[in-house]
Amino acid sequence: MAHKSFEVIVEPNILIWARESIGYNHDEAAKRVDVASETLSKWEHGEKKPTLVQLKKLAKLYKRPLAIFFLPSPPKEPPLPKDFRSLPDNRLKPFSLKTRLAIRRARRLQSLATELSTISEHRFVTNIIKITANESPEDAASSARKWLGVSIQEQLKWKNETQAFFEWKKAIESQGILVFQMPMPIEETRGFSITDGDIPAIILNETDVQNAKIFSLFHELGHILLNKGGLCDMEEDNFSSAEITPIEIFCNHFAGALLVPKAHLLGHKHISNINKAVSWTDDVLREIAKEFKVSKEVVLRRIMILGLTSQDFYKRKREEWQLQIKELLKKRKRFARPNPPKKCLQENGMPIVSLVLDSYRKEKITYSDVADYLSIKLKHVPKVENLIEGNA
Repeated sequence: MAHKSFEVIVEPNILIWARESIGYNHDEAAKRVDVASETLSKWEHGEKKPTLVQLKKLAKLYKRPLAIFFLPSPPKEPPLPKDFRSLPDNRLKPFSLKTRLAIRRARRLQSLATELSTISEHRFVTNIIKITANESPEDAASSARKWLGVSIQEQLKWKNETQAFFEWKKAIESQGILVFQMPMPIEETRGFSITDGDIPAIILNETDVQNAKIFSLFHELGHILLNKGGLCDMEEDNFSSAEITPIEIFCNHFAGALLVPKAHLLGHKHISNINKAVSWTDDVLREIAKEFKVSKEVVLRRIMILGLTSQDFYKRKREEWQLQIKELLKKRKRFARPNPPKKCLQENGMPIVSLVLDSYRKEKITYSDVADYLSIKLKHVPKVENLIEGNA
């Protein structure tokens, strides 16, 4: 006869908080732990107690440690990032499970960086400039480029978008800003930024294409420098909020101006003799984009801002390219092969991985802590170390 698990006392508010914080509705959660909706309701109202086995199922479903369910009240957590997505309120859906987990993990890594920095000699120093949405995005971009210490000549010498992303990311991280890449639904968000806490963080959608990630990196940097973190989709057409619209337009303009400076674009051989609005071929846009290591859309948007093409032409081409990107992402998803060490470095970022490994070498944390903090199996840790030593 199977041993019956004993019932445990749990504060109802803990159960409600744990479910809502992961984004499950009542019926969904009940179904996933294989209990009647009425039973879960009674647990959440204190009319009935779950067994230890059932509580473990809830902990696994809600992605919380079992111990948290024995607290007297829900722990205080920072609120979700401000929603800067462009859809009208009546079409916005609650954040998905993957996005909520990405937000939760990013905050954990942010806290971990602060904690490990205080107990080791490997300290984070955040050194960021401040900009305002009242200034010219072109001027703000110029100031930010000088602050990052990356010249246009250096940018033009990079081999491709992959090197460009690595170099830009390294430049931003060197100023004490964390950069993570995490899986999230691409239709939900391209990235988000966190400005509260000791160390600001940029989180990019790891499923996105490389040149889109480069643009998102600087869009979110704009949010960091404005001190207005939030979750974004980089769209502008359907904004419903008078508060959100100017911020997102500013950050889009800022990102484009930093990646493709006005003077260098106007001086380009394909543009220097153009003085009126025209249509542009994909071949020309591709050539310019390849030089600056950005997408064709970024180049065309800059051309539109400079008055050398119409907004209608830009929108038409953008829709065409967005469909191509969706198809590309579908193919990539089908053929993607997991590589745990590279994924670890990609998701956590080199500064965090280096900090964790350095803390272990100085005996500040255990080997098991390394695996826990980096969300990786112990057997893969040596390969992660090799990647770090090779400056992957």
